[in-house]
Amino acid sequence: MKSRFLAFIVILLMSGCAWVDRKPILTYSSFSTPQPQNKIILKVVPFEDKRTIRNTVGYSRNGFGTRCAKVIPQNNVAEWVTNALKLELTNAGYTLSEEENVPTKIEGVVFDVFCDTYFTYDGRASLKVYLKKDGKVLIDKDYSSTKSGGVNWAATSESFAKTLKMTLQDVLKQVVFDISKELIKE
Repeated sequence: MKSRFLAFIVILLMSGCAWVDRKPILTYSSFSTPQPQNKIILKVVPFEDKRTIRNTVGYSRNGFGTRCAKVIPQNNVAEWVTNALKLELTNAGYTLSEEENVPTKIEGVVFDVFCDTYFTYDGRASLKVYLKKDGKVLIDKDYSSTKSGGVNWAATSESFAKTLKMTLQDVLKQVVFDISKELIKE
């Protein structure tokens, strides 16, 4: 009888925190170290947000796996992705410009930024990126990644944000690699 009561209490405590919406601030830190300038000027056009569900970036689940609470970002997801790409391109040695007449432009669409959690944090991100130079499309490619943020002990806002940051870093590694491969030819 005591073991059933203890199991009930543990399940109750584990599922109780799942019912409160999480409100993380999405942050980003670069995966790379700053490189010397390469004298290539780019314009990064703000990404478009075409996610199916725009008001959330994840869900928290209770001990039974039932979706209970939303993860609602405190900042704009498309701006977060755009600013993260700008940081990575700056670190890769590119010069960024806001001028309209820049011949090399990067545009993109955010299709998915999401972190689901049950026993682990499972993040995913999906983008479409276009690299255009003098009106010619050099890259028109979909990029995606899934990352595990580790064991879910308390479904905290910080853990959701950390998982999404790691997932976006992985996507942007692919993006910056392809951009550099296309623009820096030896």
